[in-house]
Amino acid sequence: MISFAVLLPILMILIALGVNSVKMFIAKAKLSDVSAEVGLIVSAHSSVSDKGQFPPELESLVTHYVKNFFPEASKTPEVVIDFSQVSTDSTSNAEYMTYHPSIKVELPFPFYHATLSEGAKNFTISATPLTVKKQVSRPVDILFIVDFSTSQKGKKIRILKEVFQDLTNFILNSNPQSKIGILPFSTGVAVKYPETNQRGGPKAGCSVLFVPKKEWAIDYAFWGDKYVNKKYTKLTDQTYYIDEFRRKYYLERVGKSRPALSVDVLNKQWCRKNDVWGTNVGQTQYSCFDHRFKISDLDGSLVAKDDIHTQRAQRIIEQQYAMALKVRERQRTTLTIEHDDAIDYEATLNQMFGEEAIITFPMLWAEREDYSYRVYNKMCHNTGWWGKDGQLTDARLYSWLIELTNNANELHQFQDMQPQGWTSTASGLVRSVPVMMKGTNPRKIFVVMSDGDDSSFPAKVTDRYLKQYNLCEKIRSGILERSQTHTDRVDIYYVSTTNSSKRVNYWKDYCTGQGNAAKAVNRQEIVSLIKGYLSDEIGNFSQ
Repeated sequence: MISFAVLLPILMILIALGVNSVKMFIAKAKLSDVSAEVGLIVSAHSSVSDKGQFPPELESLVTHYVKNFFPEASKTPEVVIDFSQVSTDSTSNAEYMTYHPSIKVELPFPFYHATLSEGAKNFTISATPLTVKKQVSRPVDILFIVDFSTSQKGKKIRILKEVFQDLTNFILNSNPQSKIGILPFSTGVAVKYPETNQRGGPKAGCSVLFVPKKEWAIDYAFWGDKYVNKKYTKLTDQTYYIDEFRRKYYLERVGKSRPALSVDVLNKQWCRKNDVWGTNVGQTQYSCFDHRFKISDLDGSLVAKDDIHTQRAQRIIEQQYAMALKVRERQRTTLTIEHDDAIDYEATLNQMFGEEAIITFPMLWAEREDYSYRVYNKMCHNTGWWGKDGQLTDARLYSWLIELTNNANELHQFQDMQPQGWTSTASGLVRSVPVMMKGTNPRKIFVVMSDGDDSSFPAKVTDRYLKQYNLCEKIRSGILERSQTHTDRVDIYYVSTTNSSKRVNYWKDYCTGQGNAAKAVNRQEIVSLIKGYLSDEIGNFSQ
């Protein structure tokens, strides 16, 4: 029989061996959990754009994190992170990177004896390699083309403002490099000129994009604020009455905006006194114009761009007056200069990716439909007008184009906008293309939002663009073909904010394709629908 004195040392060694083994197993299991957490820490604190860099401060963070779980470690833990190459999935518009954390920790044995550990006082454990995958959405360019016709007033515009508040925050928080643009349209898109008006307030304009046929090809920007009347056929008469109505505008609008200017001050600041005047010489006693901006005249001399008595201006009046009158009269019926008879569709589709076909003309701050001052008086009522929306000094535009931006303050200006006017949806979509072309993010998204059908004559243009000329496919393919946009994917969505299955089906069939047109009539429905459209842009961490 073996004596207890002999068994006791063996028993003690077995107990020590068991305790040491349990310690090693527990430490190994704990390290596996810690390794997974370290992978997520690295994923959360690094960027795919870092392209596999492991910043020293991050290395220090994870090393201290591991050490906190193993305070008894005999030396500083070794933490190595292997980064994969960045890969891109254009279908989901995401970039991927994987992280492989490798951790070694040296710990002391609870019981040390040379026979138990071959003389080693410490043991080393390492985590089984695992993979943490980081998926991050690449930034997107999103352009909202929003119906700003009169029917959107009241509850509808309040809902839209709440929607855009939510969506702006959601999109920019998901990826701060994403950019959002807002294009409010009626018959034409309201814009702000970069310069102020004569009294320091915002200068309003109306913008469309189309190439006119030859018989409608006039200098629209020039004629946008010129008085025309079929009674006048002689050049001197035509010029005289343009001059006279400009003089009236300066007296009644520029001069009377607060603080009011005396006639003497107005004349000195904005008008030129002529030595001779009358219908026979084509000018009034005082010719008033904005002298701040200069251009070269036909003889090379530097002249005020707004002066109608330059050689250049006189030639335009002589050559285009009758055509300008025809344009004005037609838009009083069609509600826009961009009507079916005037548009060269093929040329427009070819030129819509640049700015050469953009037509922007001034909307003088006068009464809403006063064609003495607002020649195209049915267009862009969503700019606002005199009196109701301030004078020139404090003019308050109803709405204006917001170019692609990630500046939240600029985007929140939408909260100050109001709708007014008719509806021409395809016109808004076409005008949005050069806005989107300025974006450089890999996915581009057009979201068309409307509460109703187009007005009668604009509806013909929308029908022609979508059915005959396949506008939406031309937009998608045209952007993808132009390498300067760095684009992998283009989508067009249509949202009806009223219950109109007919209109939704129309846009599905002739523009967006299956699944990209829908109706949503309240705030939550609209937000959820658009977030659903954007869902594959918004990134997450996944293990």
